[in-house]
Amino acid sequence: MITRIVVAVIAIPLLILLIFLAPLWAFSILVGMISAGAAWELLRCTDINSPVRFRVYASAVAMATPIACAFASEGSVITNSAMYLLAAAMFLELMLSLRKQERVSVETVVRVIFAGGVMPLFLSALVRIGLREDDDLTSVYLLLPFVATFSSDSGAYFAGMFHGKKKIFPNLSPNKTLEGCIGGFVSAIAMMLLYGFVLALLNFEVNYLYLAVYGLLGSLACEFGDLVFSSIKRQYGIKDYGNLIPGHGGMLDRFDSIHFTAPMIELLVLLLPAIA
Repeated sequence: MITRIVVAVIAIPLLILLIFLAPLWAFSILVGMISAGAAWELLRCTDINSPVRFRVYASAVAMATPIACAFASEGSVITNSAMYLLAAAMFLELMLSLRKQERVSVETVVRVIFAGGVMPLFLSALVRIGLREDDDLTSVYLLLPFVATFSSDSGAYFAGMFHGKKKIFPNLSPNKTLEGCIGGFVSAIAMMLLYGFVLALLNFEVNYLYLAVYGLLGSLACEFGDLVFSSIKRQYGIKDYGNLIPGHGGMLDRFDSIHFTAPMIELLVLLLPAIA
């Protein structure tokens, strides 16, 4: 636990500095690295006998997708083309394998497309949220998914540790409790409102009701994302996706839930813009 907290204390300020001081394309490189690492880990853990080149295919497309999104006008064309090439490459592998003794399964093809195409598309919402005409709002909006995710995770973790009694998914996530989930919701809403208060002090126009909705639905998406990737772990008997980040596990262990939180916040930003 101490290692987990130390890593968070070091990493979170660095992330905030990157969001507020670096250009969007630099932030997109970080998201691309996270995306590539997540794709590699998922395929390594769920399809250990598949050729390494499949992981390379997926990781390359996963890396390129968020970076392409940083360049608004050309981004969608590049990401769609990358997804198409990944799918075409994998189905070509499937067809060619019919001539060999060891054949590529349809399940493997679907795994690679999901890891290298679908997951990066979700995670790229972190970058798309920052594509705004007003540069002063770019960094402010970029931080929203992280506020929702990290506050929800932390609130659920500590509420579950000290008050958790009623387990809600014992066969899927044994440590997840109703009290922990409620703690995650409350923490995410509170941190969103606090973030809005800080922005108001900096002369931004803030809609606190909308931010509360961001916190609630963002936390719900966070919990859902955590359960999605936990279900994959249980399906394949995996404890952690990796050990890249001390105290947290692999890249996908740390950034699993944000794959669903980021698109949720992106949708809310489009429907209910809370900051001006």
